[in-house]
Formats: sequence, structure tokens, C-alpha cells
Amino acid sequence: MKFNKAYSSLINKLPPSLVCEAWSRIISRKRNPMTEEEASSINPLVESFLRHEVNRYQKKLKYQRKSWSIVKNSLYNTDMPDQETQTRDTDPICDHEEEINCRVKKELDSLSRQLLEYNEKTFGSLIQEITKQLEERVNTNNKLRSEIERQKIQLQKTEKLLADLSNNK
Repeated sequence: MKFNKAYSSLINKLPPSLVCEAWSRIISRKRNPMTEEEASSINPLVESFLRHEVNRYQKKLKYQRKSWSIVKNSLYNTDMPDQETQTRDTDPICDHEEEINCRVKKELDSLSRQLLEYNEKTFGSLIQEITKQLEERVNTNNKLRSEIERQKIQLQKTEKLLADLSNNK
């Protein structure tokens, strides 16, 4: 990347990464791409492009500064009660521990029931279909096993019959 030194005042306002990116963009534009020689020479298009990049970068910095000041102010300007007020306004947890545990258990039971109902509604028909297919496959496998056993018995009978015939000769 070799921008002309005449543009050094503009280039110095940009970080090196943006200078590299600007160089790549100027020589690889879709419409009217420039050769490296054209981009390296003094050219009003290059100057205009660099001014545009500097303006974009400065606007970005200004926005970031403004955003950071808002965040910083919101962090430091929060109204926090002092520790004495906090401790005075609260009851110790141990007095209500049983009540809290009871509420938590009830809420967990309720959520568990809701989850089961949701799963049943959502996946019930799918599980029924899978169960039906599984039962059909089990029945088919059992029939095939029975047929295989029947064929084995018939084969044994046939082998025995052949053995008897060959012995009788």
C-alpha cells in the first residue's frame, strides 16, 4: 500500500488497520477499480475517498466517546442506600426459611407438572408413533424367528431323512 505522501495528513488521522483496508478497497472497487499506480498518484478520487474514510472514523470515535460517557455516568450516578438502611429494612432470612423452602418446593412442583404436560402435548403423538413402530418391528422379528425355527426343524427332518435313505442303500 503506497498512498501518495501528499495524503499523509489524512492518513495520519486513521489507524494503520484502516489505512490497509482503505488501500484494499480503493484498488479493488467493483465499479471503476484503480490500478496501484493510479491509487499511488495524486488523484482527486483518492483524496475524496480518504476524506470520507477519515470522516467515518471520526464519527465512530465521537459516537464511542458519547456512548462511554453515558455508560460511565450511569455507573457512577446510581442511588445506593447506605448499609445501615439496608440492614434496618430487611428481616433475617432464618425466621422465614421454612416458609421460603415451602414456596420454592411448591413452585418446583408446579413447574415440573407444567413441563410434563408440555412434553406430553408436544411429544405425545411422536412417542405413540415410535412405540407403535417398535411394537410392529418386535412382532415382525418374532414371526421371523418362529419361521427360522420352523425352517431349522424342517431342515433337520430333511437331513435325517436323507441320512436314512443313504444308509438304506
